[in-house]
Amino acid sequence: MAEDIGWRKYAGRFRTFPSLVHLPSDPEVRMIVCIPVCAEPDIVSTLESLFHAHSSDIRVEIIVLFNINSLMSAMEINLHQESWIDCAKWISQHVKEGLQFLPVYVNELPDPKGGVGWARKIAMDEAARRLEPDGIIVCLDADCTVDLNYFDAIEQHFHNYKTHDAVSIFYEHKVDHLDIANREAIVLYELHLRYLINAQQWCGHPFAYSTVGSAMAVRRKSYLDQGGMNTRRAGEDFYFLQKFIEIGTHGEIRDTTVYPSSRISLRVPFGTGRAMQQMLKDGEDWLTTDFRIFNQIKPLFHSLDKLRDISLREVQPDNYQRLQTELDISSDLIEYLQQSEFLEECHSIANQTASYSTFRRRFFRYFNSFRMIKYMHYMSDYHYPEVPVVNAAGKLAAEMKWPAALSLSMDQYLRMFRHHDRQKR
Repeated sequence: MAEDIGWRKYAGRFRTFPSLVHLPSDPEVRMIVCIPVCAEPDIVSTLESLFHAHSSDIRVEIIVLFNINSLMSAMEINLHQESWIDCAKWISQHVKEGLQFLPVYVNELPDPKGGVGWARKIAMDEAARRLEPDGIIVCLDADCTVDLNYFDAIEQHFHNYKTHDAVSIFYEHKVDHLDIANREAIVLYELHLRYLINAQQWCGHPFAYSTVGSAMAVRRKSYLDQGGMNTRRAGEDFYFLQKFIEIGTHGEIRDTTVYPSSRISLRVPFGTGRAMQQMLKDGEDWLTTDFRIFNQIKPLFHSLDKLRDISLREVQPDNYQRLQTELDISSDLIEYLQQSEFLEECHSIANQTASYSTFRRRFFRYFNSFRMIKYMHYMSDYHYPEVPVVNAAGKLAAEMKWPAALSLSMDQYLRMFRHHDRQKR
């Protein structure tokens, strides 16, 4: 494929690398799946899952990017080499019309310590280089399997929702094969993730979506327009998808499922593997944000019209008292807002916007997901320490009027949150 103007602009602004795949691009390929691989013990299961999910109606390529970093142990390097051999052997024995596996071996990432951000960027850039402007770039991890309708659901969603430039794909961690301790750990961790997203949505924050790197996709053109993947060692998925969430071009695919592994891994400073290791080591409940923290800020998010009226006035020392009284919010929240110069920022926003709708839009660009996380951390540190996730999930479920909400097991809560997340919006 000849390099189009979108790729040339992107390559002129951001660091890119020489082409890794020497097979000529196929202009009929509509989707490329990018899989970073680093000492994965069972890459073949992921490849087989994709092989079975593919139908000849969609031409797909799978970039399997093996990468090494300086932090890997000798055992991990050996595992990595074995995985490469297994991958190459499997690919040589599996051929299907319209499906092309493209294994790539990268001896050294730009960051010697590696990181999934760099690995994703290199693979996604390669996908962007190979795809036509209307193609789709999909992210998956090497420890995942997918539903049989995986490709069809992604293709259909982007066809039906023209305004969606990037999507989160529904996921469920695999738990049935685990022993009791490992199963409990992953159930609590996934419950924690789903609780946090739903609690933020419940209190009125519009940017609360699942951002899992192994379960997301983006239009090729939008990937280039938004500057591609960041190179963080962890959290790269959150930062990447937030760009689309904030501008309103993010969507969710809920009619297929990605099944991430629940195994222990310490290659990133946080995430599923790190959470599993911590819980198994400590032998304690997984702690999460106290539900009261979301309850405290809900009146603010639901009274932005009153906030705008207050913010249009000059900032005075008593404005925070008026804010507390008129919006009926707590002194704990007022304390946080004062130390972050909240009303000063809102005053600036109110005087630069001509209507409530533009004020609301600009407000949440200011009080975005990053600031929401800062608020949650502040309140946890100074007022409401973290609590066991089952307790927090029960209080949210009660507010959402779920049956027997305060007396369910962790498995029951997880099933209910999964069902809710599958059906909502």
